[in-house]
This record gives sequence, C-alpha cells and structure tokens, in this order.
Amino acid sequence: MKHFRRKNVITGIILSCVSGFTYANPIPDSGTLNKQLEQTRQIQVAKVKPSGELFKTPTQEENLPANKESLKFRLDSIKLLELDGNEIQDNLTSITSPYLHQEITLDDLNRLSQQITNYYRDNNYLVAKAFIPPQEINNGELQIFVIKGSLDQVVVRNGSRLKEDLVMRMVNTTVKSHSYLVKNELEKLALLLNDIKGITSALSLKAGQNTGKTDLTVNLKDNKRWNGYISIDNQGNDNTGKYRTTLGNKIYNLVGLGDELHFDVLASNTFDLYNLRADYSFIIDGYGTRVGVNSNYLKYKLGANFKDLNAQGSTYNLGGYITHPTIRTASLRLDSKLAFNHQKLSDEQKSVDLQQKRKVNTTSIGVSGSWNSIKEGVTYFSFNTIFGKESHSTNEKKHYLSENYQPKRTFTTFNYSLSHEQFLPKSFSITFAASGQFADKNLDSGNKFLLGGLSGVKGYQAGTVSVDEGHIIQAELKHYLPVFSKSILVSSLFYDEGFGKQYKNTEKLSESVENKVRLKSIGVGLNLIEPNHYSINFAYAKPIGKKYNNVDKNQFWLSAIKTF
Repeated sequence: MKHFRRKNVITGIILSCVSGFTYANPIPDSGTLNKQLEQTRQIQVAKVKPSGELFKTPTQEENLPANKESLKFRLDSIKLLELDGNEIQDNLTSITSPYLHQEITLDDLNRLSQQITNYYRDNNYLVAKAFIPPQEINNGELQIFVIKGSLDQVVVRNGSRLKEDLVMRMVNTTVKSHSYLVKNELEKLALLLNDIKGITSALSLKAGQNTGKTDLTVNLKDNKRWNGYISIDNQGNDNTGKYRTTLGNKIYNLVGLGDELHFDVLASNTFDLYNLRADYSFIIDGYGTRVGVNSNYLKYKLGANFKDLNAQGSTYNLGGYITHPTIRTASLRLDSKLAFNHQKLSDEQKSVDLQQKRKVNTTSIGVSGSWNSIKEGVTYFSFNTIFGKESHSTNEKKHYLSENYQPKRTFTTFNYSLSHEQFLPKSFSITFAASGQFADKNLDSGNKFLLGGLSGVKGYQAGTVSVDEGHIIQAELKHYLPVFSKSILVSSLFYDEGFGKQYKNTEKLSESVENKVRLKSIGVGLNLIEPNHYSINFAYAKPIGKKYNNVDKNQFWLSAIKTF
C-alpha cells in the first residue's frame, strides 16, 4: 500500500510538470504558480489609449468686408510658387479650377488663398500659409506664393534630469527629418517625450527670424521621479496562501536616459509563497527604442490538501528585451518587442524523495498597441509568438508514463488579445474582448494557458484549468460615476466564457479523460478609483452551465492598491 501511494504521488507531479497523457487533478508546481503571477501582472498593467489630436490645425476663413464696387477680372491660369520662385508641382486643380475662366473679385481671391492654406494644413503642413502678393495680372495669370513652413531653431529648455543629447536625437529623427515642419512628426516627438516617465514636456512654436521659418521650443521639467505602491488581494490559492501582499517601487531617470527601475516583493498570508521581481530599462536612440533586463525569483511550499507531500519548489527567470515605438500618431500606438528569457524550475516532494528540474529558454517576438478605431471607441490588441527549448531531469525516470517522453524538446506558441471599449451616452461603456493561445504540441505546466482567474473566466480560480490551446471571450457593461472630489465609482456586469483542449496531442490520451473543457460565468463588479492615489476592487462571479469538478459555487475577488 505504501508503494501504491508513492507511485500515485509521482504520477501526479509528472502529469502536472511534463504533460503526460493521463489526466489527474493537477498539483500546483513552480510553473503553474509562476504563470498565475504573470496573469496578475497583466491585469495591473494600465492600458494606454492613443492621445487624440495634439496640435489642432487652424482652418478658419479670413472674412474681408464685402465691397460692392470691388474690381472684377478674369483668370485663365493660377501658378503656385515657393518663396524662392520655384513652381510648386502639387496638383490643386480641384481648388483652383472653380476660379478660372469667369469673372472673380478680390474677395474671391482671399477665399482662394485661404482654401489653399487649409489644404496644406489638412495635409500635414502645420504652419503652411498661402498669400497673394501685389502684382499685375498679365494674360489672365495669377501668382500665389505658398509658405509650407520649415523648421529653423530648436531650443531645449531642460529643467529635468533627462539628457539634452537624447532630446536632440529625438528631434533629429522626427521634426528635423523633413524639409518642412509636418504635423505628424511634431506629434510623434510630443508622444515620444510623453512616454518618458518622471518628466513633463511641452512643445511650443513661434515665428522664426526669417520669412517662412518656425522656431521650436522644447520645455522639460522633472515630475515625480518615483512611485511606491502596496497592494493586497485574494487571488492566491489555499495551497500556498489565498491572500497576498505586494510592496513595490518604480524609480525614473536615474542616469538621464529615460530609464526605469522597477522592483517589488510579494508574499502570501501563510508565507508559503513569495516572489521577488526587478526590471531595468533605458532608451538607446532617438527613435525611442528601449533595452531592458529583468529577473524574477519565486519560492513556494504546498500546504492544505497537499501538505502531506511536503512539496516545495522555486522558479528563477532572467531575461532581456528590446521594445520599439513603431508607430506613434494621435489615433494609433504600435509597439514591437523582442524578448529572451532563461528559466530554471525546481520541484520537490520530500515525502517520496521525488525531485524534478526543468530549464526553459524562450525567444518571443510580438506587437501590441491601441487604436481609436471609431468615434468614442478604443481598440486594444497584442500578438506574440514564443519559440522555446526545454529540458527536464528527474530522479524517478522509471516512473515516466509517456513512451514518447523526450527530456529535451522545442515548442512554439502563439498568443493573442483583442478588446474594444465603446463609450456610450449617460456615462456607460461596453467592452468586448477575446484572447487565446495556439500551440504546436503538448506543453509544460509553465507554458499552458489559464482559463480561470480575474483576466479569464472569473467564476473559477486561476489554477483551476490550464490548457495547451484555449480561448476566452468576454463582455462587460460599465457605468462611471464621479464620487467624492476626485474619485470614480465604476460598476459593471460581465459575462466570461473559456474553452480549450488540455492537451494538444491526444494520441495516447486515455478515453476516460475529457480533453475538451468549457467554463462560463457571470457576475458584477465595483471599483472605486482615484487615479495615482488608490484603487479598491470587488467582483462577484458565479459559474454557470456545466460545472467543473471540485470548484467553489461562487468566487469573491477583492483587491486594494495604494500608491504614494
């Protein structure tokens, strides 16, 4: 009997770690616990909306007093010239043709010059101006000069720790990369500076000393250079501690390269789980490209239902990444990311003298961003492909259950996330979201997709079901109510549904195992928020439809975060 119990215990951990082919209730291990923490961090990352129009182009008409006795004359051709006398080759026939081959007045000429000005300003020339110089009209030909506006001096008034050299490199890659001052490059410069934490920036334009020239002033000031926070939640589990506390800090502009240092520590109420994390990144060029390194350490010990196993383990991650602001416009943000990660996982069950170690190296490439796709609506998206290589070792090789088990192998996954929030009248909004994962083979526990949890089907805990391939669809109706002086109370109704396959390949899967799973839940939420100060969040979710085995009837989610 003792040997029978030992073998079942070993079977359980190998199934949860190595993706064997006989289903059993999973024993939490370093991979699943690390994945659950990743899910929590994804929820905490604030989504960034596109800025909307930053520099509104003036297109108003200049109205001259009507002169009933105004001189009338006929035009047969209109020539557009630069200040140096070179003819402009742009085709403005649609604007100029209505004024040809008929009698017009001086008021008509003024209107024509304004239409040409508006045309250029609407086509990205922020300070363009068309004017008609004094002239004699010979042979019905009118000359109109167009000043598209070029950049002259750039003055940086730097009252921050950000290096002026970095600012000028951003200027050179944006507004100075064109012959004329174009609106989208000025917006891009403003948005790149706005992405840098710990500073406030403002851009101003004024007429230059020479005709047709514009001076740009970049004003920079130090903002709050660090942000601390403490949070409490109940997103843990009974085996390592349901309640968790996180204490962290973010420090900005340490060496003047737009750099960010972020570190935090998490511990459960039973101290059976704790996690240390650090991340440092800095800008390397005038395009806003950022290079970073990160590290993460997790240690756990199982209690509750698995206390007799005397199980414990750890995870160590070391990674590097490069992010690039590929697109920055008033209506679209797109970031590209290339990341590398080395992970060591160790799990041990002392009661049966079982040890398991894994190493996973991954390379990932992806894009993410947001888009003002329709009026009063924002679409968020991310797509990421991971190429991985993993190796396993254990002191119980005779208990491998899968005949085709390979100690070393490669894998590939593709993850996506799409959501759209549409703002409605009366302070309502509705959000639709979809996310999921595709895989090329059966996955290790640390690379599976979680169907439960706050970012998934909220009626189930995060570790209830993990799948090789799965998808989650969500719908949420929100109402925003201002309360107190600066706070907002957000109430919501939501529906979540997740479905997938626990194992990608089922050739040797027992017929008794139900490989396909589907979870559903509905619920309500309340969030009290004062931006940059605090957030208190509550959600109640109830599983509906076919219930998954051994789960609570309802889930109550609580969290609170205070920043300082």
